[in-house]
Amino acid sequence: MIDVSVQHAAPDPSVGDLLAAWLPTQRWFPGGPSVQAEPWLAVTFDQEEVDLAPPEGAHGDVVLLLTRLRGPELPGGEVVAQVPLVLSDPEDVSLGHIGTVETATGEVAVHDGGANPACWVALLRAMGVAGDPTTLTERGRVLAGEQSNTSVILPGVPSPSGAGGMLKILRTIADGPHPDVVVPQALTADGWEGVPRFLGALEIDTDDGAVHLAILSELVPHAEDGFEMACDVASRGEPFVEQADALGRLVAELHQRMATLLPTGPPLDAARFVAGLRRRADRAVAEAEVLAPRAAEVTALLDDLERRLAALPEPVTTQRIHGDLHLGQTLFSEGWKVLDFEGEPQRSVDERTAPDLPLRDVAGMLRSFDYAAAVGEAPEPASWQAEAADAFLAGYRKTVADHAGMDEDTAAVVLDALVLDKALYEVVYESHHRPTWLPIPLGAVDRLLRD
Repeated sequence: MIDVSVQHAAPDPSVGDLLAAWLPTQRWFPGGPSVQAEPWLAVTFDQEEVDLAPPEGAHGDVVLLLTRLRGPELPGGEVVAQVPLVLSDPEDVSLGHIGTVETATGEVAVHDGGANPACWVALLRAMGVAGDPTTLTERGRVLAGEQSNTSVILPGVPSPSGAGGMLKILRTIADGPHPDVVVPQALTADGWEGVPRFLGALEIDTDDGAVHLAILSELVPHAEDGFEMACDVASRGEPFVEQADALGRLVAELHQRMATLLPTGPPLDAARFVAGLRRRADRAVAEAEVLAPRAAEVTALLDDLERRLAALPEPVTTQRIHGDLHLGQTLFSEGWKVLDFEGEPQRSVDERTAPDLPLRDVAGMLRSFDYAAAVGEAPEPASWQAEAADAFLAGYRKTVADHAGMDEDTAAVVLDALVLDKALYEVVYESHHRPTWLPIPLGAVDRLLRD
């Protein structure tokens, strides 16, 4: 990685006005129209150290604009977003064109850097990637469907296997080392092949400390999105048992590696853990009236959990986990790989990286099978989900014999409580946003409370 220059600067007011209208329309924007955007830092590149010769067909100056976003719906009320921009001649209206503005130096066309090869080259150069700019970006394309970041497939980027690279432009900037750098970097250095190989990251220093802006990993060739693959299998009425068993073993290996390579956490504060589950359950019941008849049974399950944890003779251990694990965070290509270690975007960075129980990741994956069965319209969704879930758990248990110091019965109740926690959140979400999907999580709630 080479140095980039960081300058405290706000864009021309006309650029700020343009972005204020554009930002809320982007899928990765972490809020709604009420969120206020305030430019903070403009990151520019040292022309003497970075060869910014643009690829063929792309032109302009690259500026990585860090913007403070403020609003009550944001974690902690405030986050920092990265808005990479390419500023070019006003007649250039392609490659992520946002608009044209009049600045103090004349008319300028403003482009979304995430969709512009000139920005891709600048980021690659800042991470020390050599090569002809046109070759590096040849056949490059933005990954469709990305919601929280912008990922660019770059087959021309050099990599150990020759497959190319995946450039992830982080849109929400974490304080300090980014978890999606720290974890894959440690796993890759350890030789584990269950994640795409980590190739590098762009880190800059600010007055508030060092932050990461972009990540480069090796492209996984011929890979299928795990959720789309599961939905496809379900739609054909075929079992997902073999795939789920292999995924369970991989997730177990992931937890073992993370426990070894990354700092472990303090013993679980059982009272605080259960109290958090109770608060979220109470909030869910208050927000989704369909849950009111089930409130007493939810309380009874959590009462049982509290008694079991209090009776354990030894403390329960915690460790670093994925934090937002589901089928959509996996790829399949001659085997499974796990992606995106950022954690739940609705939580603060401290919460996302705090040591936790590995069973929280297991719970997230179990809920994902339920959605795959429903979205894929499996002929017998309940059976398909149950078989996949059982196979995943069997694969996981083949590798993990000890559940953080809990006996099997207690671990089973903890897992039920964590699955319930996820399902209750989903009930609230679906009741507000996709009412026709409400039966998916509500059915899971009923299964858990009935068993």
